[in-house]
Amino acid sequence: MRKLLLLALVASVALAGPPKADRESELKKTIAGGFVELATWCQSKKLNAEGRGHVAEALALEPDNAKAKALKLDGDSAASDADKAEYAKKLATYGKALAPLYRELSTQKHQNKDDARFDGYLVRAYELDQKAIGPMIDAEWQAAYQKRDWERAQRLISGAEAIQTSPARAKIAHEVELRCAETAPILKTASTHKMQYYLQLPKGWTPTKKYTIVVGVEGAGCNFKGMLSALTQNRGDLPVICITPQTFSNTNSLAGAAGKYTYPPDLVAEYDAGDRFKFDEEGLLAVIADVKKDFSGEDKFCITGFSGGGNLTWLFVFQHPDMLLGASPACANFGTRKYNIPDVPEKATVPVHAYQGDKDGYWHDPPNLEQQWIDAKKLADENGYKNVTRDMVPGVGHSGCSDKVMAFFATLIKK
Repeated sequence: MRKLLLLALVASVALAGPPKADRESELKKTIAGGFVELATWCQSKKLNAEGRGHVAEALALEPDNAKAKALKLDGDSAASDADKAEYAKKLATYGKALAPLYRELSTQKHQNKDDARFDGYLVRAYELDQKAIGPMIDAEWQAAYQKRDWERAQRLISGAEAIQTSPARAKIAHEVELRCAETAPILKTASTHKMQYYLQLPKGWTPTKKYTIVVGVEGAGCNFKGMLSALTQNRGDLPVICITPQTFSNTNSLAGAAGKYTYPPDLVAEYDAGDRFKFDEEGLLAVIADVKKDFSGEDKFCITGFSGGGNLTWLFVFQHPDMLLGASPACANFGTRKYNIPDVPEKATVPVHAYQGDKDGYWHDPPNLEQQWIDAKKLADENGYKNVTRDMVPGVGHSGCSDKVMAFFATLIKK
C-alpha cells in the first residue's frame, strides 16, 4: 500500500505540477515524503540504521518534515533475513520512483554558487537508478567537457565513478581532474576512508616535481571551499598544493548541518554523536597519503586551522609532529583532551606559529581563546616543543589570517 501511495504521489506531481516558481520545493517535498515512507516501513521491521539514513536524507531536503522528526529509530538494526531481503527490493522500487524526481530537481533554476548542490541531485538520481539515469549523466558531463567547463565535468564524472565505474568516463577522468584542479577546487574522496576534501593544484603543476601540501582546516561555519579559496588567493606564486578536508571536529552540533557537507546525510547524522576526532584524524591521514601518491606531494606538510579548525590542527601538532613542515593555528580553539604525544626529535624543531587578532570578540570572552592558547602552549612546553610562538595581529577580528599564514609557510618551503 505504501508503494502505491508513493507512486500515486509521484505521478500526481509529475502530471499536475505546481507553478514553476514552487517546483523545487514541491520536488523536495515529494522526495522527502518517499524516504519518510520507506523509513516508516524500516521502523516497523526494526531496520533502524537503514531507516535513520532515509530520515536524514528526508530532513536534508525538507528540514521541517514533521513525520521524519517523529520517527524513532534508535539502536542497531535487528531485522530478520526475510525482512532484509524485502528491504532490498523496496529500496530498488523507491529508487526507481524517486530517481527521476531527483533528476528533475537537478535541472531547476538556481544561483551559480549552488551548482555543486544541484549536480549532486543528479548524481544521487544516478545512484538510485543507474540504468535510467546513466545516459543522462553521461550527456551532461560530455556537454561540460565540450564547453571546457572542467569543474562541472569533474564533479559529475567523479560522482558517477564513485557509484559505478564506466570505461568511457574513466578514460578521461584524470585528464579532466588535472585540468580542473589548476584553476578551481576539485572535490575528492580519500581512497581508504570516507573523508572528502577540496583540492587545488598550483599553476604549472607537473608530476615530475614534488610540492608541499598546505592543509586548511575550516572553522564552525563549515565554508570549506571558502577556506580553500582564502589559501589559494594568498599563496601567490608559491608552488603548493592546497587542500581543505571536510571535517566534523571543527563545529558543534551537526544536526541540520548536512547541507554544509557533500557527504551523504546519514554520515553527517552518524557523527553528530560519533567520535569526530577519530574520523578527522584517520581521514586526514588517508587524504595526505593520497595527495602524496596522486599529485606528487612532499612527505612533510603544513597545516593551519581557523577557529574550531584549531582543534584538529593542534591534534596533528601533538600527535604527528614528525609529519609536519610547520603549523599555524589562527584565532584557534584548542580542545583539552588526552593526546598521544610521540617521543620523536621533531617535537623540538617543528615550527608552530599562531596568529590572534586583537579585536577578536572571542579572544577573552567565551570561548576565551586566550586561555586556550595558554593551555596549548603549556602542554607544548611540558612535552619538549621548543618552537611554539604567537603573533598578535593589530586591528584584526576573528579571522583565518590567511595572508600571514601563507607568508609564514613561505619561509619554510623550498621553492
